[in-house]
Amino acid sequence: MASSLNSAAFRLIKQTFSHISVSRRFASQDKNPKIQTFLADPQGSVLYKYFTEGKLERTDGSSITEGIGQGRITKNLEGAPIDQGLLVMDADAVKTTFSLLYDEGFFVGASSGLNVAGAVQAARLMGPGHTVVTCLCDTGHKYYSRLFSRDELEKRGLLECIPEAHRHSLH
Repeated sequence: MASSLNSAAFRLIKQTFSHISVSRRFASQDKNPKIQTFLADPQGSVLYKYFTEGKLERTDGSSITEGIGQGRITKNLEGAPIDQGLLVMDADAVKTTFSLLYDEGFFVGASSGLNVAGAVQAARLMGPGHTVVTCLCDTGHKYYSRLFSRDELEKRGLLECIPEAHRHSLH
C-alpha cells in the first residue's frame, strides 16, 4: 500500500488513534513526505483547538458521538504525528452516517460517520488527485437509543440533517 501512495491523508478520530499510529508508521516506511495525518474531532472536544492552536480549550457545543471528544491529551496523543486537526460538527457526522446507511449499505455509528465526514473535509483541503484513507470503526447498534431516535435528534436540532425519505427507520 505505502509504495503506491503518491500523496495521501490518514484521517481518523482520536478513538481509533492506534490506527493512525500504525497506518502512519507503515506509510512513512516509504519515506513519503507528502503523506498527511488529519485528526477529526467532534464539537465540544479540545483536540481540534489543541492541534490547530496549541490550546486545551473546548470548541462550542456537545456531541451526539459517544466515547470520543475528550478534554485532555492522553499518552498516546503526546507527540502524535498529526499534521492538521479537523472540526466535524454533529450535523455533518449525522448526515454522513445516514448517507452511509442508505446510499452505501453500511450500518455504522456516529464515530464512523464522523470519520468519513472528516475524510471528506481532508479531501476537499487536499484537492483532486489524492488518496484519503479512513476507518469505519463502529456499528450503529450501540447508537440505537440515541442516533436512531427521532426524539433525541429533534431535541439536538439534528432531525433536519436526515432526508425525509430516510426518517422511517427512526424510533
